[in-house]
Amino acid sequence: MGAVNVEWLAYAGSVLMTSMSLPQIARIIRDRSADGVSLLTWVIFALSGASWFAYGLLLEAPGIIVGNVPFIITTVPVVMLLLRRQRHWSWPLAAATPVLGVAAAVLVLLQLPAGLSGGIGVACGLLTTVPQLLESLRRRRENLPSEVALGTLVLLLAGQCLWLSYGIFRPDVPILLTNVVAVSVTVCLVVVEGGRKRVATP
Repeated sequence: MGAVNVEWLAYAGSVLMTSMSLPQIARIIRDRSADGVSLLTWVIFALSGASWFAYGLLLEAPGIIVGNVPFIITTVPVVMLLLRRQRHWSWPLAAATPVLGVAAAVLVLLQLPAGLSGGIGVACGLLTTVPQLLESLRRRRENLPSEVALGTLVLLLAGQCLWLSYGIFRPDVPILLTNVVAVSVTVCLVVVEGGRKRVATP
């Protein structure tokens, strides 16, 4: 597969993973609740986007750079909403904290070698959905409602599969390793959340 075609895998994966935040944002706003949505998972999503963005800049890889800008832009609002709904932070504090955190992370990562920045991206990618899986398992076991949007999980899984393909064809070992594990964990999460009775908020 040619280099240009490989980059299009990254672009397509980025579109899906950028879009994944939208169903979750819509559900939190609609139900005015964020019960069961893991704040830690979405913080790691934002840090993962920052890590891969810095990694792309260091490698001068357009697919990675362009792909992670919109991902960060759509992930940060979820963190804002969760800080507001779950931690009851004021809107100014909930809005400023994740934006400044991502900016600081990118600046720090740009000072590191590309291999180390990629390694941090791998670590974030490996951990991303693990907190949500643990939270979803706990809430299912205790028969508690969940505001996790299934549309978000489906879009996430599809995007991860495309990034996995990108890692195979480029080839790029950090991206490949990250998405092998990420796809596995997300499949488990889809099974857990998809198999539970959805509780509508009045």
